[in-house]
Amino acid sequence: MPIDNYIERLKENGHRITPKMRAVIELFLERKSILDPFEVQARLQKRFKGVGLPTVYRILENLANCGILVAVANEDRELRYFICRGIEHGHHHHFICCDCGKVDEVNLCLMDEVSKYVKRHLKATVQSHFLQIEGLCEKCGRNGRPITLDRRYESRASTKTPSGSVKS
Repeated sequence: MPIDNYIERLKENGHRITPKMRAVIELFLERKSILDPFEVQARLQKRFKGVGLPTVYRILENLANCGILVAVANEDRELRYFICRGIEHGHHHHFICCDCGKVDEVNLCLMDEVSKYVKRHLKATVQSHFLQIEGLCEKCGRNGRPITLDRRYESRASTKTPSGSVKS
């Protein structure tokens, strides 16, 4: 999806398009995988010296509130983000590779069946849902390495230092 569609979505939601916000969208479009705020900050600092984490968090939150980014939490409840490439397709879900962080759209939702089950068996009504599908993508699955909890969503391109900053 071209960046213009994302920019239009931001404008429709009343956001001013700043160079940093545009750079974050471009970063996610290029990356095609999940990123944490520290990785976003490290990459933004190459173009915008001195960009702080509060600015990065504000941009990520604004993009997530517009449906451009999707926030997911790992076991440590740290938020990571990925770009939603199917915003024009309406409701859908995402598959996240636990090894490389690649994200793919899943244009299938069986929630109607689940809602019927809940109504019939639990006598309750479903109002919303969020489904996070995790596993190994085709490439990582061929490697045959089991995923351990400490490797999920690990970035191969960068590592955190003890202070929490990111080395690329």
